[in-house]
Amino acid sequence: MYDAVVAACDAKYSYNRRAPARASGRFQALVPMNASLSYASEHAAAAAAAAMILSYAFPLEDTAAFTRQAREATESRIVAGAAYRSDVDAGLALGTAVARRVLDRAMQDGSAQSWTDSVPTGDGMWQPTPPRRVGVPFDAMAGSWRTWVLPSGDAFRLPPPPAVGSPRFTADMNELLQLAGGGRTQQQIDAARYWATDAPSIRWELFIEDEIAAHRLSGPHAARARAYLSAAMYDAFVACWDAKFTYWLARPVTMDPSLRTVFSTPPSPSYPSGHSTQSAAAAEVMAELFPDRADVYRKEGEEASLSRVWAGVHYRFDVESGEALGKQVGDAVVARMRADGARR
Repeated sequence: MYDAVVAACDAKYSYNRRAPARASGRFQALVPMNASLSYASEHAAAAAAAAMILSYAFPLEDTAAFTRQAREATESRIVAGAAYRSDVDAGLALGTAVARRVLDRAMQDGSAQSWTDSVPTGDGMWQPTPPRRVGVPFDAMAGSWRTWVLPSGDAFRLPPPPAVGSPRFTADMNELLQLAGGGRTQQQIDAARYWATDAPSIRWELFIEDEIAAHRLSGPHAARARAYLSAAMYDAFVACWDAKFTYWLARPVTMDPSLRTVFSTPPSPSYPSGHSTQSAAAAEVMAELFPDRADVYRKEGEEASLSRVWAGVHYRFDVESGEALGKQVGDAVVARMRADGARR
């Protein structure tokens, strides 16, 4: 959507066609006219791109509905006096062309590759966790997927976790046992469940929607904000999974089956924490986008991270390493943001 909007804006400022409501007193705009130019329509470009990607990502859904909604979004600009028919037709063509390029990239990003290896064995190595004991770990190949901003998933690969039986490992395991034995507060339990209800990326996407509305970002800037947040969380996920399936560390409940967790342990190795890595990366991007709210989102990132310790599904060194990794990913994305020309 961001690339489609940028392409539409390039056309706008190349051809300088004034929008109907600005070109003639015969039309009254029914929507705010943040820009006086209309060819090509960025609404149409974004809608067409989104419809194609959604149809690819969710093929079992009513994919025709995505196309209908894209058409509805574009028609609304004509009715509102913000675009001519040729504006939206050009926008639809641009968005479709951009989406095709993205789909070509998706076909080569490695996400369709199946895991064919076996789970390594040995002391402290990952094993299926209760209650379902899923034998195939979640997205074991994700650490090799093609990234957006990082050169690769192993660009910031973490060092090995503390050895089983080491003082750090023992201290962090004892912390979890203490929490499970009555040391958890209700506030910690609530936070653990809050962050586990959905994938962390969904929580951060809700945060950014609130900020886009509160800061009244224009269409291009809103698309840019969403794009960088998504890229940061995706790259952080890939970087995290690279480490997880390099070290294959057993989850706490495997090391001590008496451990009571707040919810079932996810089916993937423990080190580092995915919530911590993704949330730390997201927090840095949110801080760059909305500096007036930087402290708020860094605190949200800390809570997301600690929630995994409070739940008993991660050691503290998992979340601290995840935070450090996510911060590196976030910093790389922020560097890209600062060089993209949006501030000019």
